[in-house]
Amino acid sequence: MAAVTRAVLAVPVARLATRRNASQVRGVSASQPRGATLAMNTTVTINHQGKSYEVECDGFDSILDAAIDHGIEDLSYDCKMGVCMTCPSKVKSGNVTMDGAMLSDDVAEMGFALLCVSLPDGNDVTIDTVTEEELLDVQLQGGAM
Repeated sequence: MAAVTRAVLAVPVARLATRRNASQVRGVSASQPRGATLAMNTTVTINHQGKSYEVECDGFDSILDAAIDHGIEDLSYDCKMGVCMTCPSKVKSGNVTMDGAMLSDDVAEMGFALLCVSLPDGNDVTIDTVTEEELLDVQLQGGAM
């Protein structure tokens, strides 16, 4: 874990998505109130370890929390603050909003998201869980894949 922490901290601060930039990457203006935009029940499809799950999200709790409540086992996570990058996913359809994720803008634009700080933005959201290594390979290469 120490090696991962050092690698994450080596990402230049200017490349990290800010709360405002991360929201814009996912198609939600930072000026829109989060509750008014996202507070709705929606179903998110999560593909994890060869299985597909339909998870109800209330618009207030993260997709990770909804997935845990749904009973999906073996989800990788740690800090639940968007810092440790142990809950990576790739958005396959639809949009999510991430507040506070430590992903560079170009990696977020490639569809990577951290489940612990992601909220569905509308319907028809499908997410594939990915390994931490896959995310870090892209993040540390500056999104050049």
